[in-house]
Amino acid sequence: MKNIVCFLMFVFVLASCGGDQEPEESGSLEGRWELQSATVNGNTTDRLRSLYFVFLPDSSLQTNLLGSEANYKYQMNEKRITQFSDPEVIYDLQSLSDSALVLQTEIQGATFNIFLSRKQPSSTIEAPSVDSDDLPTD
Repeated sequence: MKNIVCFLMFVFVLASCGGDQEPEESGSLEGRWELQSATVNGNTTDRLRSLYFVFLPDSSLQTNLLGSEANYKYQMNEKRITQFSDPEVIYDLQSLSDSALVLQTEIQGATFNIFLSRKQPSSTIEAPSVDSDDLPTD
């Protein structure tokens, strides 16, 4: 009987430990992210069609969100990214994986959902093209 009680207590302790943990985000924020799609107040928009972010290891970022390309410092606390610009922009991190990033922000009273994909650096070096007229003939 004592063994059954100990076993049940052990099961109860295990069950109570794993319930309220938030899933961790997989992937790193660092790198270049390019827009895949965006919504404004729930409606698809093309207003951000060339949007990109480059998150650098020194807590700075490059983006064209505010109309022109610029560099800003940023800070990430839990699931919130603060871009120190004028005006300051706060992004709520909705999801992050190795290949996808989803941010939500409010700009001038409108809620933007921004869906980005990681731009992989090209790992191949392309050879310059050669015109056949430039090749020596024997």
